[in-house]
Amino acid sequence: MHFANLLLIVVFATGVFAHPGAHGELVDRAEHEARILQARKCAAEIAQFEQMRRELRDPQLKKRQTATTTAPTPHYTTIQNSTCITAPEVVEGPYYIGNEYIRYDLRETQPGVKLVLDVGVIDTTTCRPFTNAFVELWAANSTGVYGGYGAGGNVKKDTFLRGGHFTNAQGIVELTTSYPGFYQGRTAHIHTMVHKNSQQQNNGYGTFFQIAVVADPFFLVHSTIISASGTLTHIGQFFFDESWNDKVYTTSPYTLNTQRRTLNSQDGILRSAGDAAFVNLQNLGGSLSDGLLGYITVAVDGSKAYTFQNKNVL
Repeated sequence: MHFANLLLIVVFATGVFAHPGAHGELVDRAEHEARILQARKCAAEIAQFEQMRRELRDPQLKKRQTATTTAPTPHYTTIQNSTCITAPEVVEGPYYIGNEYIRYDLRETQPGVKLVLDVGVIDTTTCRPFTNAFVELWAANSTGVYGGYGAGGNVKKDTFLRGGHFTNAQGIVELTTSYPGFYQGRTAHIHTMVHKNSQQQNNGYGTFFQIAVVADPFFLVHSTIISASGTLTHIGQFFFDESWNDKVYTTSPYTLNTQRRTLNSQDGILRSAGDAAFVNLQNLGGSLSDGLLGYITVAVDGSKAYTFQNKNVL
């Protein structure tokens, strides 16, 4: 992990298109330096957040629940300081789908290592927690496949490992997903967006679930975000230390991935960004099979407005 006492993760956005195997373009150096200076002015506030959250860390992580309809209590009650330095980021990539489900648990029936993410969002224009921001995630599954996309990039109705929820009064949201798989040209990563002033709708979409103790599958209806209704203030990606990738990828079902693995050092987007947004991970329980807890602080310029590149919607 790229640790430092007062290093701040800021996942920056650009107006370019990134895709597997491509390095992607980054913000120019002058803009990058300006964003670093803007974010660093909040270092004292983020340090205070970190100290408070570490003091209140839950000692019984493996007993926690992550229901899809009830907001889980975040492991930390204030925003964590970040785990690595600022870096520019690329735009959303080719696998974004708008109007996704509003939910805390994104896994559906996907196998893989459980990953609970405590995401804290701070507005660098005020150095205050970014409340009621919709934090959206999407990632590839254990074999490197994105929900909603089939062969040749054809859009399908799969919704696994997609969705998000709103930050609370402390600027924090806890989301449960699966540790992402790799695919050709890209290391393990999770895409993220932060929206403000977004509206939602209950359009009857939902997901069938089959649980072993229930004879019949049940249908869980979700509300969906209206992606174009608010302002897109941030686009970025989260990454993971190679040591964690090594541990996860030796377990099933990740061993079923037949694609050639791309390491962090080989990922053009990550390599160009330098020290980018690495998630700080720890075990939820006594072993990897119990899952992982990751926390990350995203610094967002609340005055920014970015444009969606992909027009596909759920």
